[in-house]
Formats: sequence, structure tokens, C-alpha cells
Amino acid sequence: MLKYLRISNFALIDRIDLEFAPGFNLITGETGSGKSILVDSVSLLAGERASQEMIREGFEKARVEGVFALDPGHPAWSLLEKTGLETEGDEILIRRDISRTGSNRIFINGKLSTLGVLTRLGSLMADIHGQHDQQSLLQPRTHLRHLDGFGENGELADRVRQVYVDLMAVRRRLERLRDGASRRLERMDTLRYQLSELEQLALEPGMDRKLERERDLLATAESRQQAAYESFRLLYDREESVLSLLDHAQKRLYELGRLDPDMETVAERSLDLRYQVEEVGLEMRDYAASIQWDAARLDEVGERLSALEGVKRRYGPSLEEVLDHQAKIQEELESVDVSRRQEEEWIREEQDLESRYLTLSGKLSRKRRADAEDFCRRVEGELSQLAMGSSVFRVRIETDESVQTGQGTDTAEFLISPNPGESPRPLGRTASGGELSRITLALNSVVAFTPFSKTLVFDEVDAGIGGRVASTVGLKLARLARRDQVFCVSHWPQLACHATRHLHVDKGIHEGRTVIQVRILDADERVRELARMTAGDSLTETTLRQARELLRRAAADTSAGSRADPQLPVSQPT
Repeated sequence: MLKYLRISNFALIDRIDLEFAPGFNLITGETGSGKSILVDSVSLLAGERASQEMIREGFEKARVEGVFALDPGHPAWSLLEKTGLETEGDEILIRRDISRTGSNRIFINGKLSTLGVLTRLGSLMADIHGQHDQQSLLQPRTHLRHLDGFGENGELADRVRQVYVDLMAVRRRLERLRDGASRRLERMDTLRYQLSELEQLALEPGMDRKLERERDLLATAESRQQAAYESFRLLYDREESVLSLLDHAQKRLYELGRLDPDMETVAERSLDLRYQVEEVGLEMRDYAASIQWDAARLDEVGERLSALEGVKRRYGPSLEEVLDHQAKIQEELESVDVSRRQEEEWIREEQDLESRYLTLSGKLSRKRRADAEDFCRRVEGELSQLAMGSSVFRVRIETDESVQTGQGTDTAEFLISPNPGESPRPLGRTASGGELSRITLALNSVVAFTPFSKTLVFDEVDAGIGGRVASTVGLKLARLARRDQVFCVSHWPQLACHATRHLHVDKGIHEGRTVIQVRILDADERVRELARMTAGDSLTETTLRQARELLRRAAADTSAGSRADPQLPVSQPT
């Protein structure tokens, strides 16, 4: 509820400080006294755009401040937390500074904010229903919410919304995955080419060193073979080879051993030496025989080494780094396969969620169409009590499964024909400001627009009605005020008598300038104001008695209404 309002240098207002209470707050005054200026100031707090024309002449700035008190579970707190504007306690302070220089400022809980945030916040706290301010009613996107509130479709609508949120999340993941797909495909082609090139080389750690050794051996095959054969001949195969010389020397050593026993060990050692020479000589023979001159293999090794040098220049510079690059390519290509499998999984999830969404949306759509007829009948009944008995009210529901929103696949729009013989048309193209306010009142009487309390401001609600209907409007506003805080501007005493608090707006002259003053009427002042509204300025005991009777009947009607219908319509959260 709006708890406190301070206005400075705004239009014809010099300075006003007002405290408000829950319930039905009525604003009256002479025509042209400035009642709508109060509505305009509350509209600013709810997010209406400001203009320099609102600044009082002779001043550079105007200011409107308001304090709203909200219940702990009100959704406005969640919005404030998300935007970093939270505060302690249960009150929200909003300030609008309007400057002739155009540097307008918005403060929420003492922190600088934006019109966008204030508009979102204001829509949660207040609805202004006047000739130019039927925000909710003129927006077809809100009409489904009203219809769902009437049909108590909150649980089903929540399921639709949750599945829709999950579906959109999967689609966003798929969109991010597919974003830049052509670039990824080009990248994959490059990686596959590189991997094919590296796999053809059958790379192994140390391969370059092994090939270099093989190349060197192949290049020296002839020299190595000649050296090996020559060694074999010198050690073993020639007539005067090392082995034959050792045999001759061994014989002499054994003879020496017979002459000197101490030399027998030397002769035995010479035998070991002979065996070693023989073994080495035979190894050289076998080594020489194993060497083959393979020019083709030398060319092949040279080509492989050249290929290795090429990949090391591109991916190296060492073979180990080339192998590391190859491993990374394989990992990246495998990740693409994982992404492809992930995409397939998400596609299946998307298909499942879409199927569930369409099933639930279809069920909700059928329920809405079933509710619409009774809803229209109830609204027409309320309108008949508000001097719009000839009106035809309809809900146009269209379903398109290709248009998916959090409210399902339906779109709905309220249509009305205030005059007999005319086809129902959208509210904004048919109803006048006063009629729109009464339609809003009728809808509020049938179903609550929100599951949480708000501040409702009705301007022009009594346009084009008579005293009897004004009394009905007043009673309905009083009933609404049991749930929401209600402000109403009216000229009808039959409506005004139902208020719980009466504010009077008066325009006068102070120090040569027009000023507007607002005061809260006490019981006696309220009787006099109702009498003035009934008979003009000529107050008599009869008009005062009539005013008291209006108040007595209003109190009795409100009490009877509370006993007969203690429960106001409350919508399920949707």
C-alpha cells in the first residue's frame, strides 16, 4: 500500500505531505481543483514518464516521493534483490526528481535507478485506472492471466510455464552449440588433415634419432663391411693372422710352463686370449656378411627424416612436441564427437519437452475455452450493475502451436461492445476512459488480477453513470479495498459515502499564486462535503441529514456485503 506521499513544486502544488491508510481512500473536490494532479503524482511513482510541464512555474525542479509498505512475500522484494536495490524493513522509498534541464532522476531506496526498473516495480505495486492509464487492461498479454485467475488454472499454468522455461533453456544450449557451426566444421577439416598427415608417419617417441642412426649406418655400409672383413682376416683368416701367431706363442708358453711351473698360469691365460681373438674374428666375419647395401632403404629413411623435419617445423620444434600436438588434435576431435552426441541428446530432450509442453498447453487451452463463457457471463453481470447493461463482453482465444510462450500456445484478447448492434471490438478501440475504469472494476470484482495486494487508483470511474449506479460502484470499490488499497476520484456522494478515508482537494490563492491543498476530512467535515456534493454550496439541515443517511446506508451495505460474501476473488499464482 502507498503509505506516505510528499509532493513539491509539482503542477499547482507548492508542497503537500499526506499519510494514507489501507482501505478505500476517496478524493473529492470541485471540478478543476486539481484532483487528477494527485493521480498523476502516484502515476510517476508507478513508472509513468515525467515531463517538464509538470514543474511548477517559477521553479527549476519538482519532486514526488512515496513510501510503499509491502508484505514480506510480495514479488517486489525479489525484483529489488535482483537489481541491488533491497532494503531492510518492509518499506520501499521511491523519489522522482524532475528538472527543467532534462536531468531527471529516479531513486529507489536511496539508490539511483532507471525508469525501466521503476516501471517493472510500479507494475507490481500499483495499477492506475484512469482515462489514459489502463496499463494492464489495454495489454492483451495480460488477459490470459485474468482468465486463468478466474478458472483457477494456476497449477496447470505453472506446469506449462516450468516446462516452457526448461524447453527454452535446452534450445538456448542448442543454439550456443550450433553457433559458429561453419567455423567449427572448417576447424575440424583442418584438424583431420593434420591428424591424417601425422598418423601416416606412424610417429613414435625417439623415432627421429632411430632413423638418423639408421641413415648413418646405411650411408657407411661399404666402409663398415670392408673394415669388418679386414679385421676378420687379420684376426682369423690370414696365414699369419693374430690367431695363428697366438697359437705359436701358446705352444712356446706351454713349453715354458713345463720348464717353470710358475709360468703355467700364463699359458692358461693365453688360451683365454686366443678364444677371445677367435670370437672377435668370427663376429667380424658375421657382421661383414650381414651388411647389405640398400640404396632404396637409404632413400626411404631420408624421405622419412625429411617428412619429420617438416612436421617439426610446423608443429614442433621437437618430435615430442609434435606428438603432443597430435594428442591434442585427437582430444579436440573426440570433443567434437562428444559435442555431437551431446547435441543429439539435447535434441531428444527438446523433442520430449516440446511434446510435454504441447500436451499441457493443449489441456490448458481447452480449460480456458471452457472457462471463457462463464467468465464473460460473470463480467457482463457486473457491468450491468455499473450502467453498462447493454454491453457484450467476449474473450477471443487463438491457438497456434508454432507460437510458444510461457503462457502456452494461446493468445487472448478481451472484446466489448458497449452499444447494442455493434460487434465486440478490442477494449482500446471501443471503450471510453470511464468505461475502461468500470470494466476494470468489473473484472476486479470477478477475479483478482494478482495473488498479492496492490494499490489501485481509479480515476474517471464514475463518468457517465447516475447516482444509483454510483452507489453500486462505491460498494464494489469498498469490497475491493478489503484486499487492496483503493484510491478513487469521484463527484458522486453515493460513491463517496462508501470510502473509509476521505481526502478533499481545494484550489485557492496564496500570495497571488494558485495553490492546491489536500486535507483528510474528519467525520463532521465529511458530512459537510457529502452534502456539498449533493446540493452544492447551499448547505441546509436537510442536505446534512441526507449526507448522514448516505453514510449510514453505506456502512450497512458494506456490513451486509461482508456477511453475504466475505471472500473476495483471489487468483492462483500464474
